[in-house]
Amino acid sequence: MGSTHISLTLANYLSSKLGMKTAYIELNATNQISCLSKASVKKVFSYHGVTFFPNATPASLAEILNGNYRYFVIDMGVLNTYTTKEFFRCDKQFLICSPSKWRLPLVKEKIEALLKNTTAQNHVTVIMNLCEKKSKVPYLSLVHRCVAYPFQQNPFQLEPKEFHALYRILKL
Repeated sequence: MGSTHISLTLANYLSSKLGMKTAYIELNATNQISCLSKASVKKVFSYHGVTFFPNATPASLAEILNGNYRYFVIDMGVLNTYTTKEFFRCDKQFLICSPSKWRLPLVKEKIEALLKNTTAQNHVTVIMNLCEKKSKVPYLSLVHRCVAYPFQQNPFQLEPKEFHALYRILKL
């Protein structure tokens, strides 16, 4: 829940605040990102200094990753058979989850299944979306890094108060 929104925010932060050449890769079948493009043809485009690759596939990923970018933000949407391998290849891995009490058992179950038989559990950061304070983040015993991320209306209009949360997420 909220992976696209937070991915857009991270890409914008890397590009506009830190001045890093950033590519956003939509590695899911939603094709939501193409609505940001002004062109009728929904191919690679630039928006707010970020280069967007809408509707990418695992087959096209290698070519994109060979591009001249400092950072790649890969929005995988929901992890599945095709994207899980790519997820574990990433330098920084973020799972974006809902902090809702009624969803917590499912979140814990999914994370445990994902991290079973892997050493990645020390590298994965769980981002609890729509949490204002760390005290509201439910404890997930399997995950060492769990971060609260507050509601943010527009990922392309960052406020200084949001810089610290984004900095902290990237430094983990």
